[in-house]
Amino acid sequence: MTVKTFFYGLIASFGVPWLVMLVVPYGSMRSMEPVRYDEINDERTDLFQAKRSGRTSNGSLVYAQEGCAMCHSQVTRPSYAGVDVFREGQGGTKSHPERGDTRRITHAWDFEREDRAHIGEARIGPDLGNFGNRLAALEVSENEATAVAMGVKIVKEDKSRLTQKEIIAALGDKAFDKELYLYKHLYNPREEGLNDPGDENAWSVCQSNPQFFKKVGNFGQGAATAVDVKDGQQVVANDRCKSLVNYLINLKKDGAVPYAMQYAKNKKKAGK
Repeated sequence: MTVKTFFYGLIASFGVPWLVMLVVPYGSMRSMEPVRYDEINDERTDLFQAKRSGRTSNGSLVYAQEGCAMCHSQVTRPSYAGVDVFREGQGGTKSHPERGDTRRITHAWDFEREDRAHIGEARIGPDLGNFGNRLAALEVSENEATAVAMGVKIVKEDKSRLTQKEIIAALGDKAFDKELYLYKHLYNPREEGLNDPGDENAWSVCQSNPQFFKKVGNFGQGAATAVDVKDGQQVVANDRCKSLVNYLINLKKDGAVPYAMQYAKNKKKAGK
């Protein structure tokens, strides 16, 4: 090998990845235009905006500071790069009761109003891009199971089912609490009862996060969101924990999108 060949190889080894992984994405992303609805297929012409609510900015900052993106991604990849779109609940659901197939890949505009896009570095833990929607589905199933166990009829005489609001009202303090569920997971991810014992992946590798909690005196009936009570003190979530949990609950990327962004195999036009 000549010196000239060596340097050509060296330049190609570093130059090509730099070009493909930095220059090309930067050039395409900096000139990205907002996705506009199509008048024919969507019957509207405004711009697409991902729906987000809650303390998105604060929670996103805590998510970044704690390094959550090192173990969790927030990306539903296109089918040529993986099978994400076919994993139920990750990029939407195949059979939504109202809108049919809501599955789609992640778009850059899904991270609008966040200072950084938490694409992630690995999937040591599950993808969280659509976690809020999966949590909502868990809430429905848990509440219905509790209702059945308590003898609450969830099917009316006219064969219609009780709404979640009606079930929650009937269950009272026995209803599934999404925030408390996440507080417990962050406090002790391996707590018995948090994970399905029949799931081979139920044993969480996530570390406990005591930095998210504080101890306060246990007076009266105590706090409904306490994750532990010991020696006259109760462990409750601090403000950073509440911000993070609110952010996680609102991680939903299955809302209605323009026709151009829908999953290619089962596209639906407006009015159909």
